[in-house]
Amino acid sequence: MEAVAARSHGPWLVAGNFNIISNATERSGGAPPNPRNMVEFNKAVFNCGLSDMGFEGSQFIWTNGVVWQHLDRALSNGAWTKLLGCSKVMHLMRGRSDHAPLVIRCDFLVVVKEVWQTPVNATGIRAFFNKLRNTKDRFRQWNRDSFDNIFQKVRDAEVLLHQRELAYDVARDEISRASLGEARVIHAHALAVECDYWRQKSAIKWIQSGDANTKFFHSMVRQKRSTNSISRIKDVVGH
Repeated sequence: MEAVAARSHGPWLVAGNFNIISNATERSGGAPPNPRNMVEFNKAVFNCGLSDMGFEGSQFIWTNGVVWQHLDRALSNGAWTKLLGCSKVMHLMRGRSDHAPLVIRCDFLVVVKEVWQTPVNATGIRAFFNKLRNTKDRFRQWNRDSFDNIFQKVRDAEVLLHQRELAYDVARDEISRASLGEARVIHAHALAVECDYWRQKSAIKWIQSGDANTKFFHSMVRQKRSTNSISRIKDVVGH
């Protein structure tokens, strides 16, 4: 996985059964998990610049009837989050299988489909404009719900990282080390999202300033044309 990450410079995602857990809370029942395996897995995820995309549904998506574990997951890098930050991972029912299927979807398309299928009190081109306006309003709400708390997530990640660092300084065991690695991944992901936010903000300001400079340039050109224009010619007599 690290070799793939070294060659990949764009958005990428890896999902499936990793056959390993990232921390002790992802396992219930059976023997205690191997701390070294968790440390190595978290280290590999961190080195690849990946972060867990989270999920909706049951946490323990694999079981043999005695042990329940969170073995399947989806990991993505910062470029994927920037391009498709609306992606969500859902854990479906296991049914007769020992693994629960993973479904990765993007709420962007869900929002568009939902709004576009909602009836409006208009017909023809007026209905088209109303649906566009409703879609715009829904995306504004989706943006507030998805990204307005990015700064709080950074603060929470910093607190968690500090707590895990203190715990590791005291315990100095493999479990606390694995927990520290997990906190570092969470913190790195929160910082990456915040960095993307400010990068996009700076791009918007640059575009606005560029547009203002363009208007100023055209204004100066018009002024120069007016100055250089010849409205009339006089002869030596003054006519």
